[in-house]
Amino acid sequence: MFVHAYVDESYDLTIGVYILTASIVDYSDAEDIRCMLRELRRGGGKLHWSKEPTNRRDEIVKTVSTLSLTTVSVIGSSAALRPERSRRKCMEVLLPELESAGVDAVHFEARQERNNKQDKELIATCRMKRILSNRIQIDFVPGGTEPLLWLPDITCGILLATERGDDSYFEQLGHAARQLKIAAN
Repeated sequence: MFVHAYVDESYDLTIGVYILTASIVDYSDAEDIRCMLRELRRGGGKLHWSKEPTNRRDEIVKTVSTLSLTTVSVIGSSAALRPERSRRKCMEVLLPELESAGVDAVHFEARQERNNKQDKELIATCRMKRILSNRIQIDFVPGGTEPLLWLPDITCGILLATERGDDSYFEQLGHAARQLKIAAN
């Protein structure tokens, strides 16, 4: 079994929450899941939770809930949330969790090059501190080119809705969703 994790983020400065989610996919199931996600997409580009209307979100959650996958989400909270600091704190927790779960490769949704560089520096630091081994491969992929990156985007959107007080989507999700809450200050 070759296991990959696809990672995306979401945050809300007004409530002081940063969420970093990994959707863990057995690589033998990857192509079937990609096809299903492409069918969910309307128009060009990627499927993006925050741009979907409520009726589409219901359809998306219903479809995603049928998948046998696991998600690990690190939810960082801080009264004075600083997104990049919160991301680093969440990554320091998420990456060792993924490695201990047997993940072979981690694919982060690519951001601006300077942000990717900061992430790569953090990864190198984690390896140097032996928080993370060299066994696990990590790369950065544009979200529009890899439909499996839409899975953590969906889960982040669902968890952010829950943090805002609407747990209706989370109740529908149904698959194993592990949440780790941390202080992100």
